Amino acid sequence: MKYNNKLELIDAIKSNADLFIREYYDIKDEGMNTFYEEIEYSPYQMLVFCIGWMDLVLSWEEEEQNGIQKTVLATEWKWNDLDWLYQSFYDRYKKFSLKELVDNFNQKIDSIIQLINNLSDEDLFNEGRRDWLRQMVKNLVCAD
Repeated sequence: MKYNNKLELIDAIKSNADLFIREYYDIKDEGMNTFYEEIEYSPYQMLVFCIGWMDLVLSWEEEEQNGIQKTVLATEWKWNDLDWLYQSFYDRYKKFSLKELVDNFNQKIDSIIQLINNLSDEDLFNEGRRDWLRQMVKNLVCAD
């Protein structure tokens, strides 16, 4: 997807985040590890996957702001073999209740939107300025 400005990007994030998280309001804690036929992952895994990626985006931007890292997407990562990364997400959030995860997801969305609001359109959309954005837009809050 191509966005003309940060307001379009924010609207898309809000819309997709709302569609995604709405599914979790009717799930009980007992059902968060249930696998459904049409989805390869449990609700817990899907939610933690999204939270984990937002954690990465926020940390990459913090590093970029502090001049620590120019290229935020680790070049040594094999993008078709990230099970180790997903497992780290699952391990980090394994003791969270569903409500805590939903609240965490919503807080991360707010942080991402705040981050975007603090950047210029040039920073957001010009090639080579914010590499993390391309990854986020590609997987737009796990809802596309």
